[in-house]
Amino acid sequence: MKCAIIGLGEFGRALATGLARAGAEVVAMDKSMARVAAVKDQVAVAVQLDVMQREALEAQGLEQMDAVVAAIGDHFESQVLAVVHARSLGVPRILARASSADHRRVLEAVGAHEVFNPEEEAARLLIQRLTISNIKSYFELAEGFSVVEVQTPEGMVGKTLRELDLRRRHRLNLVALKRVRRNEAGQEEVVEFTPVPAPDVTLEPDHVLALAGSVVDLAAFMGE
Repeated sequence: MKCAIIGLGEFGRALATGLARAGAEVVAMDKSMARVAAVKDQVAVAVQLDVMQREALEAQGLEQMDAVVAAIGDHFESQVLAVVHARSLGVPRILARASSADHRRVLEAVGAHEVFNPEEEAARLLIQRLTISNIKSYFELAEGFSVVEVQTPEGMVGKTLRELDLRRRHRLNLVALKRVRRNEAGQEEVVEFTPVPAPDVTLEPDHVLALAGSVVDLAAFMGE
């Protein structure tokens, strides 16, 4: 995957380096040489340029990217023009950061395929973490409904999925099961992944459950 990140503030920098670690070919761009220098050793290409100039973006092969993320947070005009230029160059997937509802509408109007607000996303994650105990990660399906990863509750260790009957008793669907252990460096790593596990699988302490359901049902389940 080839991805361009335009804007290397705290969010853009974290996104660029995270994507690079995940195996993406990242081109990181910013008008600040200091910001570019901060990521140059962690991404495929890091370049200083004026994103308001279409020719500058074209020179970096923007039209060859699978996705472009306009992550500029401190200059809305530059953010808008980054989206406009990416759209004119035929980028198939354009994501843009918005800091307000008005900004969202403008970015969508000029051609962004997806608009996001990092602060809102962080707030939703925190709400999930505060509402549902032992949550490890989550993905929001729709308002009030999520897929979350939770450590196996102590009271369920040693029981089979058939015995637990999560769908009938808790209105939850178990979509995957994985074993997570810490390596010598103390980092968690997945040692076994089972999509849609069979009913006779017995839960162990190191199992992590991927559960789909309403936030209310998930919170009730983890509160038992």
